[in-house]
Amino acid sequence: MATETVRFYFDPTCPWAWQSAQWMREVERVRDVRIEWGLFSLRLVNESIDDPLTDESAKSVPALRALALAGRDGGQEAIDRLYSAIGARIHDGDGTLDRATLDASVADASLPPDLVDRAMADPTTAEDVRAQHCEAAAGVEAFGVPTIVLESGRGIFGPVVAVAPTGEAAGELWDRVRWLAEFDGFFELKRERDRRPGDLAAAS
Repeated sequence: MATETVRFYFDPTCPWAWQSAQWMREVERVRDVRIEWGLFSLRLVNESIDDPLTDESAKSVPALRALALAGRDGGQEAIDRLYSAIGARIHDGDGTLDRATLDASVADASLPPDLVDRAMADPTTAEDVRAQHCEAAAGVEAFGVPTIVLESGRGIFGPVVAVAPTGEAAGELWDRVRWLAEFDGFFELKRERDRRPGDLAAAS
């Protein structure tokens, strides 16, 4: 069976997308699936599509633009390394996505130390982020993250998980999510969230 390429859209600030990304990394290990990362800006959803992605004080903007440049220079593998490094510091750790944390994440990912400066100095990195965001919004009417797009072109929001399953449990969740995503006429399943990302136990 040929490897299936799955496009996974994320905003690095979203802790729910981070758990789903960790799950998809497990899926790559236990199923014949390859992740292709796509950038999505929650600022463009929650504020305005006219936001030019130039506000350096916004937590997500330098990170998104650095990820765009990392992908341009080093491909998907570089995006994966930088996203992993950012997530380890701000979602698995107790860091805040400020400039110091972002620079430290770049170093953790073994990427050039001037990556963030170059990304913010190059206006085309904002255009790259916007293009990928709009690709998801127009292609599958994505409205948030995580959004997954299959090779067939079918897209689905989620799954939203508090803790990423591992091993065969990750594969089984993938089998079911993929089946639902391909099922014609299926649109939504949802229940209330009773815990925060990373929490194993339900809130009392």
